[in-house]
Amino acid sequence: MLYAKNKHLGQKELDRKAIFDLYCVGTNCERFIVEMQKAKQNYFKDRSVFYASFPIQEQAKRGDLDFKLAEIYTVGILDFVFTENSDKKEVRHEVKLKNENNRVFYEKLTFIYLKMPHFTKTEAELETAYDK
Repeated sequence: MLYAKNKHLGQKELDRKAIFDLYCVGTNCERFIVEMQKAKQNYFKDRSVFYASFPIQEQAKRGDLDFKLAEIYTVGILDFVFTENSDKKEVRHEVKLKNENNRVFYEKLTFIYLKMPHFTKTEAELETAYDK
């Protein structure tokens, strides 16, 4: 795993930039964006999609017609719960792009949100690698 630059500028000077908490490139060229968010933020999902657009764009080589992209994972470690999911006590919420038949349309773009307020185990209760 290679740590990559975590600051990405827009295409034009006035475009919005993105600064990731952590950005890595895996051994198979997959990209990992990790964002830790303490306070609830309006439009955090929008920000996640916006951030995911940078590693997509950086894979486009000038003059290259090969559109094969590496996988992109955006991981949000959140100290809040999305309002529409507040009744579900899941810790891990995974999102993929799906079609109208609820089938995954695109496997290479994954958003994973870890909702820490729902993780209530004590250190003594940690059993699985996932818990730890």
